[in-house]
Amino acid sequence: MTARTDPITADVLTDEARRYYEENGFVRIPQVLSASETERFRAASEELMAQHGPEIWGAGEDAVQVHFVAQAWLKHEALRDLALHPAITGIAKRLAGAPLRLYSTDILLKAGQKTLTTLPTLVHDDETGLPLDGLDRTLTAWVALVDVPIESGCLSYVPGSHLRDAAHRQTHMTSFAEHRAISDIWPDYAWQPRITVPLKAGDVAFHHCRTVHMAGPNLTDSPRMGHGIVYMDADTTYRPGTEDAHISHLAPGDPLNNEKFPLV
Repeated sequence: MTARTDPITADVLTDEARRYYEENGFVRIPQVLSASETERFRAASEELMAQHGPEIWGAGEDAVQVHFVAQAWLKHEALRDLALHPAITGIAKRLAGAPLRLYSTDILLKAGQKTLTTLPTLVHDDETGLPLDGLDRTLTAWVALVDVPIESGCLSYVPGSHLRDAAHRQTHMTSFAEHRAISDIWPDYAWQPRITVPLKAGDVAFHHCRTVHMAGPNLTDSPRMGHGIVYMDADTTYRPGTEDAHISHLAPGDPLNNEKFPLV
């Protein structure tokens, strides 16, 4: 798809982009955010990261895949604006073809080599780790807040993997101890193509929650700063699982339909 010189809006999302997403389970949309918006959201993310301190996805400080701040939209007004940005939510709804609610937003940071040596992000899909039921249309918007070339650890996707049958997916887990390697679940995984998707600041890559993806280490001296926003099916319900402390007061099967999970 050809890059645009003006910020994109939902009403100009092309049929080509929608078909690509439906067939492949991901799509890159260039220049969704303007330069000034991108700078505002990047500065807010840096501020929040410094203020709250990041959590670690990995085995420890010597085995970091990514640093993150969870539920960032509830912790900074600018990042609320990002999570509910009309262009991002509009594109997400058109790609999903169904009503959506905001589930979560995370700042995602891979530090540069001057600060820390990061590891590749493990091969996974998002469905496995979500404490939710009814995820047929759920997707993630991965917002680039800086340029993310291949060397910075951009995402790679397995095209069409969102269409594999349930026998080849780990649809849920109640703890990370239950996580299974994708090659153990999907015998043909090793023979699947991968498409690596570098992003410019302001680009957004959308992927289905069942799309298999991974990211490399950050081999540059500059931090890789992005924002992951999960938009879930509007009628999704709670299913006890991993990282569910913020909703564990709910009973299994309860809907997530309050002000902390707004319709978009």
